[in-house]
Amino acid sequence: MNKHMCIVAAAAALTVGGMAFAQNTTDDQAKPTVGQRIENGAAKTGDAIKSGAEKTKDAVGLNKDASANQAKSAEEIHDVMAQVAEASLTKNGLKDVVERFVDADRNRMGQNQDALKNGDALDGRIAQIETDWKAKYGQKFDVRDEDKVYDQSFAMVTEGEEAGARTASDKTNADTSTTPPPAQVNASNKEGVDKPSANSNGQTDADKNLNDKGRNIATVHIAASHGLPALDVPMIHEAGGWKLDVPDSVDAAKLHSNIQTALTKVGDMKDQWPADEAEAQRMVTHQVLLAIFDKSADASAAPAGAQLPADQGTSPAAPAK
Repeated sequence: MNKHMCIVAAAAALTVGGMAFAQNTTDDQAKPTVGQRIENGAAKTGDAIKSGAEKTKDAVGLNKDASANQAKSAEEIHDVMAQVAEASLTKNGLKDVVERFVDADRNRMGQNQDALKNGDALDGRIAQIETDWKAKYGQKFDVRDEDKVYDQSFAMVTEGEEAGARTASDKTNADTSTTPPPAQVNASNKEGVDKPSANSNGQTDADKNLNDKGRNIATVHIAASHGLPALDVPMIHEAGGWKLDVPDSVDAAKLHSNIQTALTKVGDMKDQWPADEAEAQRMVTHQVLLAIFDKSADASAAPAGAQLPADQGTSPAAPAK
């Protein structure tokens, strides 16, 4: 009897001891050690720093995510940039380049149709670039993902509206159907200046009342890169969409010459083209836009940004709120 009681007591003692050990083990696991607390704190701090860095990168517009922090019309504007670059590298594509200009510029260029013909020299240069491009990148020049290629590290788009009418001394070619011009323009709905009367003489600006309050404008800031200077590209929304607002100082002959010079430089530098095709597409677009706006491609020259086109007096658009 006493022996049996001793065995039971011993078993009970083991059970209690086991329970105590299990409880202690559970408590130890629930309470991290000092070392574990330090590690956990460091991990949380690292996550916070990473998150803060991402937010800062987003805030200053350096996020390469194609959908991050873009202006409302960025996708449409990127499309126009790609179309201009692709047309410039297309045989007989000079007229297509001009189709992406505001109507006053199209009318001016159209007065010299001969200059808008590529000619053998320009088409020859384009053919050589096309051959070299396919050899390096395996395909023709084609900006397939415009938002990715023209990310915010390369092209920052800001939008705004024309704040009000200019003084009488400023040059404006009024629409033939709007006298006086409307107080507000809604380009999206094709109201007001976006419904001009017939252009009877072929020279009257059909859609360029730049002094109309509410006119949608934008500026594309191209960052200095590829050994090229920064450039601000002014754009205006017409009934047909976003268009480049080119200075009156650029006529058809100058446009032809500038683009041929730019593409000659692009072709001569084929051994220096970036390994990444998207980066090379940015470089070509940069060169072409500098040529269109008659700006030096020398990065050491005076800054090309924040210029006012010769025919406008339109300040670059204020950053979108």
